[in-house]
Amino acid sequence: MTVAEQNNSDLIWDMHRLSDRARAQRFVLQFQDKLCVFSGTVRQLYTNYGMHFPEDYERNLVILPNPYAFHDTFNHVNEEAITATGFHIIPGEAIKRKSLYMLIKPKDPKMPVKPIPMKRALGVLQQMRTEEDPFLPVLLKGDLKPFQGKIPCLHLHRLRLPYLSPRITSFEKQEIKRVVLERMQRLAEL
Repeated sequence: MTVAEQNNSDLIWDMHRLSDRARAQRFVLQFQDKLCVFSGTVRQLYTNYGMHFPEDYERNLVILPNPYAFHDTFNHVNEEAITATGFHIIPGEAIKRKSLYMLIKPKDPKMPVKPIPMKRALGVLQQMRTEEDPFLPVLLKGDLKPFQGKIPCLHLHRLRLPYLSPRITSFEKQEIKRVVLERMQRLAEL
């Protein structure tokens, strides 16, 4: 692990706002190999990492990139390429159902937010995007939040390929796209 990664506060996520930490831990661990994590501090996208809850970090979530898989970390990813989506993943239990659901804000702010089964929501989001700018979900520090006060949920951010730094080659862009989409397919299977 590099010095920058050791000092990367983006990889320590505060769990204090979540009243049921055990539930939050179970919830977030489902996404460990399904969503990539972005750190603006070091401008890196992690595709191979572990989620840990060590006692010495007050049981906060600590993201540890796999030190033996340096090729699974993408460098020079600029923050301008990451945008908030307003989409949230919630456990089905929040709406008295099973599996995972996504809350997508409708364009009309007067319309209520409807939970959509995860697989269907991801399919719709992909269809709405182009090949050059697909829906590539990523997580950032602060995306694990309480929903209705006690149930954990994840806010999704999106990596926008057209806004990546010119330092990232077209080959690297295609590899980022491939890896994130591959992970997203696993997410659709939850």
